[in-house]
Amino acid sequence: MTSINKTNSPLSKFEEFFSTKYKDDLFKVMEQYPDDRSLIVDYLELELFDPDLADLLIEKPDDVLNASEKAIKNIDPLMIGADLNIRLENLTNIVPLSILLSKYIGKFVSVDGIVRKTDEIRPRIETGVFECRGCLRLHEVEQNNSNLVTEPTLCSECGGRSFRLLQEESKYIDTQTARIQEPLENLSGGTEPKQILIILEDDLVDQLNPGDNVRITGTLKTFREEKTSKFKNYIYANYIEPLEQEFEELQISLEDETKIIELSQDVHIYDKIIKSTAPSIKGFRDIKEAIALQLFGGSPKELEDKTRLRGDIHILIVGDPGMGKSQMLKYVSKLAPRSIYTSGKGTSGAGLTAAAVRDELGGWSLEAGALVLGDMGNVCVDELDKMRSEDRSALHEALEQQTISIAKAGIMATLNSRCSVLAAANPKFGRFDRFKSVAEQINLPSPILSRFDLTFILEDKPNIENDRKLAQHILKIHQVDSITYEIEPELLRKYIAYARKNIKPVLTDEAMKVLEEFYVSMRSSTMDEESPVAITARQLEAIIRLAEASAKVKLRDEVLAEDARKAVQLQQTCLREVGVDPETGKIDIDIVEGRPPKSERDKFQRVVEEIRELQEEYGDKAPISILTTNLTEQYEISDEKVKEMIKQLKNKGAIYEPITGYVKLV
Repeated sequence: MTSINKTNSPLSKFEEFFSTKYKDDLFKVMEQYPDDRSLIVDYLELELFDPDLADLLIEKPDDVLNASEKAIKNIDPLMIGADLNIRLENLTNIVPLSILLSKYIGKFVSVDGIVRKTDEIRPRIETGVFECRGCLRLHEVEQNNSNLVTEPTLCSECGGRSFRLLQEESKYIDTQTARIQEPLENLSGGTEPKQILIILEDDLVDQLNPGDNVRITGTLKTFREEKTSKFKNYIYANYIEPLEQEFEELQISLEDETKIIELSQDVHIYDKIIKSTAPSIKGFRDIKEAIALQLFGGSPKELEDKTRLRGDIHILIVGDPGMGKSQMLKYVSKLAPRSIYTSGKGTSGAGLTAAAVRDELGGWSLEAGALVLGDMGNVCVDELDKMRSEDRSALHEALEQQTISIAKAGIMATLNSRCSVLAAANPKFGRFDRFKSVAEQINLPSPILSRFDLTFILEDKPNIENDRKLAQHILKIHQVDSITYEIEPELLRKYIAYARKNIKPVLTDEAMKVLEEFYVSMRSSTMDEESPVAITARQLEAIIRLAEASAKVKLRDEVLAEDARKAVQLQQTCLREVGVDPETGKIDIDIVEGRPPKSERDKFQRVVEEIRELQEEYGDKAPISILTTNLTEQYEISDEKVKEMIKQLKNKGAIYEPITGYVKLV
C-alpha cells in the first residue's frame, strides 16, 4: 500500500514528467544556472501527462509546486543541487478579477489586467541565521512570507532563548509588490474597475511597468491587515505573460471573420460606418467621418534611426453648449474596445499621466493615469478647456511623442501613451464667434492646439428645416426608445478591431501624387510675402494618417487615390472652418494652431513702426493719442484695437510707458 502511494504521489509523478517530457528543457536551464533560475512548464502538457496532477495543482498549488521543486533536486542531471522555480504557462483556470472572490483563496488562478502601479524592489529574508547570545552557536531558520522574522525557540547547545540575527550571513530573496486592475474593455458604464495586489519574487521582479497589459498566474492568498480584523486578498505570482496591448483584444471567431470580410465587400461600407458612428446624434457628417477614421487609425512606423511616426489621429471638437459633444465622446468610449473617458473639470495632470504615490513601507512608486492606461486605445477628454493650465501641459508630450516622461519623487521614467485623443471644449465666451480666431475663444495654448490633426467647430444656428429634422429625430428616439443601426455596435467593434490588427495599408503612387499635388498647391498659393502660410508638413502627415484609416475601413492593403482625396477633403473642411482669417478671407495655418494670424502680426508691426516714427518726431517718446489717431486714419484700426495692442506689447516687454500718455520702444 505504501509503495502504491509513493508511486502515485505528486513527487514521483513530477520526477517522471521532468525525466521524460522536459528532459532537454531542464538540461538547458541547469546549464545556465544561476543566471537562469526558472523552468517554464506548459500546463496543457502537464494536463496531457496526468490530468489528476493538473487538477491537484489548481486545488493545492503550494503542495504541488513544492513537490515539483523537490523532484528537480531528486533527478538533478548535473548534480548541482539547483533551487529552480517551476513556472506554469497557459493555465486554463482564467478568472476575471470581478469574480475573484473568497472561494478562490488557496487556488491556482490566472487573471488578466492592466498594471496600475509597481513598488520598489526590496529584499525579503528567506533563511535567517541566528547567533545564540549565550554560547555563540549559529542556527538557521526558514522564514515564511510574512513581514515578521521567526527566531529559534531555544538553543540546541545551551538551551538559551536569546538570539541575534546575523543579517550578512542570512539568505535573502528579491521581492516587489504591484497592483493590477481589470481590463478596460471588460467594464460596463459607471463600474469601478476591480484591483488586486500582486506579490512578485526572485526573477519575476522588475518585469512589470505601469500601463502593461498582462496575465498573472499564481496562488490567491489572503493576509490580515495590521491592527484590524479585516483580511485582504493578493496573488502570489508564479508566472507573468505579457498580453498584446492592443485595441484588438476582442475575441473574433471564424464566423465573425466571415461576416467582417463579407461586410467589407459592401460598396456602401464607408457610408454605413459613418452612419453607425454616434447614430443617436443627427447630422455632423464630417465630424462622424473623422471619428470613424480615428477609430480605425493610421499605421504607426518606426524608422531606421528609431524615430517613431504615430498612426493615431487626434481630434478636437469646439462647439456651443447642447450640441452633443459629450454624447459623441461617450459613444466612442463605449464603442472602442480599449477606451477611457475623463472630464477636464475633474482631472489633474497626474490623473492624466502618472502619479507618484507612497507605498505601504514609505517608498515612492508610480501609479498610471488615463493616458497610460489608454495605451493602444482611445482616450476621450471632455471639457478640455476647463482643465488647469499646469494640468493641460501634461498633454504636450503625449499627443505628439506618445510617451509620458516622469520625474517625480526621485523617480525618472518614460511610459507609453500610444493612444488617439478625442477632446471636446466649449468657447470661452459661451458661444462661438466667427469673427474671432479659435485661439481667442478657446482657453487652450498654441502647442496643444497644433497637435490635433483635425479641429471642428459646432455652431448652434437657428434653421427652420434643420431644426425640424432634429426635433423629429429626437422625438422618434423617445417614442420608440431605440435606434436603428446600419451596423450593430458589437459587429462594428469587431470590424474595427480586425482592421486595426490585420490591415497595414501602404501608400500607392497614385495616392502619393494626390497628396503631393494638394500640399504643393496649398503652399504655392502663399508664395508672396504678403500671404499667410496655408499649410505645413504637420498637416500633410495628418492627411496621410487619415488616408491610411480610409483604406482600413475597406480592409485594403493599399491606400488608393480615392482614400487620399477623402482625407484631403476632410482636412480642407477643417481648414475652411477654423483657419480662415476673417480680415483677409485667406487660410492661415497660424490661426488653426492657435497663433496670431499674419494680418494680426502685420498690425503689430505697423504699431511698432508708427511708435518709432513718433519717437523721432516728439523727442524719444510717442504720444498715445497721436499714435491712436494715425493708426485709425491710415490703417483703419479701431481705438479699442489700438489700446488692446499697446497693452499686449507692454505685457511682452516690447514697449513701456515712461510717463502717462506716452510710450517708448524698449
